[in-house]
Amino acid sequence: MSRNIIIKNRTNNEERLELTLEEFKAKFQMELRQAINTYKAQEESKNFLPPFVKPTPDYERDFYFDLRWNFNNYAQTPYYIAQ
Repeated sequence: MSRNIIIKNRTNNEERLELTLEEFKAKFQMELRQAINTYKAQEESKNFLPPFVKPTPDYERDFYFDLRWNFNNYAQTPYYIAQ
């Protein structure tokens, strides 16, 4: 059972989209890539270990684990995930 993602526009809360995860990924492809890259850079900056000791986490999987918070805080777009 797949839940839909509700997207709203920050500038006018009247615009509302209800998308599946696949539709969301297709429609916001550029914003998602930018948000994932920003998330990855921030997470990597927290780790001060030398390169040969650093873990190699899957940042994209971690990003989608809390998609709502991460998209709303790392994507530079007038849209946000309301639900």
